[in-house]
Amino acid sequence: MCEPGGVASYGVVVPSYGSWADGPVVRDLAQAAEDLGYAHVWFPDHVVIPDYAVHVSGAPWLEPLTCCAVGLGATRRIRFGTDVLVAPYRNPVLVAKMAMSADRLSGGRLTLAVGTGYIRGEFEALGAPDYDARGAATDEYIDAMRVLWRSEGACSFEGKHVQFRDVHFAPAPLQPGGVPIWVGGNGPRAFRRAARRGDGWHPLYPTPEAYAAGRERILALRDRVDGFAFSYSCPLTRVLRGDERLPAQQGYEGLEVPDEFGYAPPVPSTDAGRPRFAGRDDEVRADLDAYAAAGVEHFALRFWASEPDFGPGDFTGQMRRFAELVEL
Repeated sequence: MCEPGGVASYGVVVPSYGSWADGPVVRDLAQAAEDLGYAHVWFPDHVVIPDYAVHVSGAPWLEPLTCCAVGLGATRRIRFGTDVLVAPYRNPVLVAKMAMSADRLSGGRLTLAVGTGYIRGEFEALGAPDYDARGAATDEYIDAMRVLWRSEGACSFEGKHVQFRDVHFAPAPLQPGGVPIWVGGNGPRAFRRAARRGDGWHPLYPTPEAYAAGRERILALRDRVDGFAFSYSCPLTRVLRGDERLPAQQGYEGLEVPDEFGYAPPVPSTDAGRPRFAGRDDEVRADLDAYAAAGVEHFALRFWASEPDFGPGDFTGQMRRFAELVEL
């Protein structure tokens, strides 16, 4: 674990939905991230979108574990992760096997960031645990995967949402202790889950002050502080040059939004009202410094946020600008 203000690593959230849900686009962006010196690539997670929410979040989505596996096979150095995998959507025994396989085949380059999910209709379509029990189910799923990854001989697990008895799981992941699990979420329950069950914390764009407070709470809850990663899932990241201006922030104005979409926090901004991570070189650099001082070690950057006129070439151009800014 780094001290606040230490050297950070930078990664890219590659969109794998909407018009970007295209094999060559996803592979090319992942390869460009590796070529430019980024440390990690991330993929978001949805399986199906219920009809009542499709006007807010469209239906085309690629599956993130599959995207990670393809990316790992196409690259040599860069890590891949999920931003975030909704833990209750998938059988944890099968996820443990899939993650172990990707881990071993890639030389140990996979990270699972996990969360509890938020779209009620998606839970129902997948036959997932009861929506109101998704936090408890997530806890059990994490525990069950660890039991499997660390087992020697027959192992068992007895929970409300996961049960197996006297099964053999092999081989173990290459990474000691299993594939790293970073816990998403911005509130007290997420702090406890990260501290007690996670190898890291990966929240969705809190302010620097909120991040520092969450970090302090997690450290207070942990038995030890070494080996824990403090990550950050960023809002729209944009390095502006010349006469370029900030893009209009994409929101839900004019839409009838289901209640569960209120999970996302507002985009953090400076005292002057500028959205964090979007601005001139010195402004973006100041944002990075503020979050590094708050304890962020790993940044997952979003260079696209539902802009219809922003294509893969623009995305790669932004990756290049940011790489130059931080001297990757």
